Amino acid sequence: MPSGNIVFVDQNNDRLIIHNENGLFVCEIPVSHWPVDVTCIDKNTVAVTHNAGSNHIEIINIVNKKIVNQIKTSNLCYGITNEKGELIYYEKGRGIQTADVNSKSTATTVVKVDGEQYWNYVTTSKGKIYHTNSESGIVTCYRCFTGQKVWEYKDESVVESVYGVAVDNDSNVYVVSNENNSIVVLSPDGKHACRLLGRLNGIQCPCGIYFDKRRNILLVTNLCGTAFLYKNIK
Repeated sequence: MPSGNIVFVDQNNDRLIIHNENGLFVCEIPVSHWPVDVTCIDKNTVAVTHNAGSNHIEIINIVNKKIVNQIKTSNLCYGITNEKGELIYYEKGRGIQTADVNSKSTATTVVKVDGEQYWNYVTTSKGKIYHTNSESGIVTCYRCFTGQKVWEYKDESVVESVYGVAVDNDSNVYVVSNENNSIVVLSPDGKHACRLLGRLNGIQCPCGIYFDKRRNILLVTNLCGTAFLYKNIK
């Protein structure tokens, strides 16, 4: 969040957990069943996707802990990000969608993804959408709102079962390689990749990732257990 607070999704207990920038617990907020991903809208508001129960995205005020809007979706949703008031998220069976944060209706398809793919994540940076497909192990870069493919990366020896994705100020792309227990960084053109973090850095079954561009801090959450902040990432 702009304040430095960190918002985590606790899927098993249907809640958001908020910690301050020093890692200390602040509060918890109950949400609908099986939340998956969360993104910041403004200093007081976040959006949360779900992959069980009713199909919708919740817009939650984390100050008063109230739901301020629900956006209907056609199916289960996974990764989500916010691009200048437009929510961009992955919906099973439809692909990458966009919806206005103040809307209540279903969204527009930006990138159609065939098949019922699960655990896909998205992020945006400098007019581009970055998408990970956990089943195929493919990382793809598209142009925002047009869906035009810019590049695609796949190498199972480097990335396998990719989940979260983040981008730094220089357009380097950080992806979670869950089955390899590593964080891999891709070059801005998607042609080169190298392992950045692994088991020796605390990475074990990683899932979520976020890059704080203002503070130059990389946040990585393992599926269970510890979350880590890595500072001065190069």
